[in-house]
Amino acid sequence: MQQVRFYIEGMTCSACSSGIERALERKSFIQEVRVDLLSKSAVVVYDGAHANLEDIFKIITKLGYTPKESLPPPQAKKSHLWVAILATLGVLYLSMVAMHLPMLLPDILRNSFVSGLLQALLSLFVMRVGKDFYSRGFKALWERQPNMDSLIALGTSSAFLYSLFLLGKAFQGAHTGYYFESACVILVFVMVGKRLEEGSKDKALQAMEGLLSKQPQSALRIEGGEVIEVLIEHVQVNDVLQILPGSVIPVDGVVVEGEGEVDESMLTGESVPIYKASGAHVFSGTLNTTSTFCIRAIHTSTQSALQKIIQQVRNAQGSKAQIARLADKVARIFVPAVITIASLAFVAWLVLGDFARALEVFIAVLVISCPCALGLATPMSLLVAHKEASHLGLFFKDAQALEKARLVSYVVFDKTGTITQGKPQVQQVVAIPEISATEVLVLGASVEALSEHVLAQGIVAYAKDQGVALKEATEGRAVLGKGMRACVEGAIIKVGNLEFFNAPNPFAQSVPGTWVFVGIEGQTDHILGALILQDSLKVHAKENLARLKALGLKSMLLSGDAQENVQTLAQELKLDACIGQASPESKLAKIEEIKAQGEIVMMVGDGLNDAPCLARSDVAVVMASGSDASLEVADVVSFNNEIAAVENAIRLSQATIGNIKQNLFWAFSYNTIAIPLACGVAFKAGIMLSPMLASLAMSLSSLSVVLNAQRLKGIHLKIKASYES
Repeated sequence: MQQVRFYIEGMTCSACSSGIERALERKSFIQEVRVDLLSKSAVVVYDGAHANLEDIFKIITKLGYTPKESLPPPQAKKSHLWVAILATLGVLYLSMVAMHLPMLLPDILRNSFVSGLLQALLSLFVMRVGKDFYSRGFKALWERQPNMDSLIALGTSSAFLYSLFLLGKAFQGAHTGYYFESACVILVFVMVGKRLEEGSKDKALQAMEGLLSKQPQSALRIEGGEVIEVLIEHVQVNDVLQILPGSVIPVDGVVVEGEGEVDESMLTGESVPIYKASGAHVFSGTLNTTSTFCIRAIHTSTQSALQKIIQQVRNAQGSKAQIARLADKVARIFVPAVITIASLAFVAWLVLGDFARALEVFIAVLVISCPCALGLATPMSLLVAHKEASHLGLFFKDAQALEKARLVSYVVFDKTGTITQGKPQVQQVVAIPEISATEVLVLGASVEALSEHVLAQGIVAYAKDQGVALKEATEGRAVLGKGMRACVEGAIIKVGNLEFFNAPNPFAQSVPGTWVFVGIEGQTDHILGALILQDSLKVHAKENLARLKALGLKSMLLSGDAQENVQTLAQELKLDACIGQASPESKLAKIEEIKAQGEIVMMVGDGLNDAPCLARSDVAVVMASGSDASLEVADVVSFNNEIAAVENAIRLSQATIGNIKQNLFWAFSYNTIAIPLACGVAFKAGIMLSPMLASLAMSLSSLSVVLNAQRLKGIHLKIKASYES
């Protein structure tokens, strides 16, 4: 199977995108289709052995749309629209003035045929400007995938053709009115509405795609003592790069020389620059604000944090929330249903003997119906929400994660790197009488040098600070949730928790902290000593967890650390439950148990051993400082590595889904009320919608949804402000 992403021009409503999806899904070689109305993009998974991209493009072209491998810059048609507006004003002058103030017209324009002929010519120009409605609308109708363009094309064509019929009668001497103004005004209102709507959508999309511009095109690589400018794609892992003041960091790396302050607001949402000294991590797309320093690349440009964000944003834009499925289902039957209703209303009024009224009702029903409002209700809110999430240092993998976060009832936390700083430091080394503490440190650090575990990093860093020389360790193998083993000078040395050893603990564990034992593997393992590490709580951890409790959420600390340490920390933080000495298997079993009780579980972690639990939880929140395996299964990534990410994600989810529900309520209510009124159900009460008013109402309904979605802008400020209240 192959996956391809491309762009589609010409989509105007959810009926367009869902129609394309249905047409492609009917093909046996298509496995999966996702079409996004806002970004005008499509992701298709297909069998490359039976079809190619050209085959897919042919299907879409047949529907009246234009598929392209890349999206060209928008072409300005503003001048054409203004001329169309002027032409429409001319038609209105000829029709309305002739009807109400004929004395303001020259004698020649009072002639019904001459006036009608001029109106027809002006209408043809307006229809030429709006030609896309006809080409797309009638093609989609022919392929039995009608959309909003089909409604506009049918309505305005009916008005224009009937007016031509009346023009023929005027040529024979009859004095009659026309419907040219209805066709022109409908087209102009829709085109103006679409222009405003597209402007709002484009601004929202540009705000997200602005992330792409954060990555520079080149980098300064140090080779043989010289600084050479190279293209970003030529930067390799372990290259040393020079970062000048005011420049954007090209790839993820570690500071190896110098120091400075880095603006990480595009990742964390915090505008205060972060001080970076030797050994500190820096990320692609962030800004060096002060002095020159050098970094060692740890990722290529395609593997950087920025690229992960961009990919997540694109995935999120293309994904659909569960709440959007209702709108999609309605969109599939909406346009055919509207055409049916309009036809029935036409027949009903025709039976009453009023052809002119029947035609007006037919046109009004077609143009007042608004699948656009339904189609825009969800994606516009999601688009704004994803931008707001970036201000909070959050990135949602897809729309489902953003939707589900508000339902969370139980939050399960890992300890190290999640609630604590994730930088445990060795506080004490203990050893059995036959060996020195230094020897225990040397053996432990030599083995842990092969591991990337956060405890291992703390042990190796301590050994370096103590100035001890490490020994060569080979055949290293990590045992998930327990520790590391390797061969050192012919002996198998094990470093890990007590469960890793087939031996009793020779020490009385009175010293608080995380105990990492060091021993020799044998038929019965021989424990030589232990390294005792302690980690500090993250800043504001207590306040963040207290707010979660105030939201009514249950909480648990689930850690592989000693039960005593875990219990002490859980009591300090006032969590509802805690489990220590948990293996990856027992952690997973606990998640399953909580879910079986009907809870919606959010797991918050960062380590490799958290990956199974994160994958099984309903919503997985991962600290960006965590392992790649954890990031792969994340639903939400916190780039500021703060516990506040939990509350932020939940509050943003609540606000976003609330906004979507408002949009959908308005869209459904509008169509429920507007379509019967256009049919003439309130005719006896003196309420009758003309086609021109109907087209205005349709454009305003779409704009109302777009503008309501903009109300989410600035929600990140309200969420942050709630911390202080």
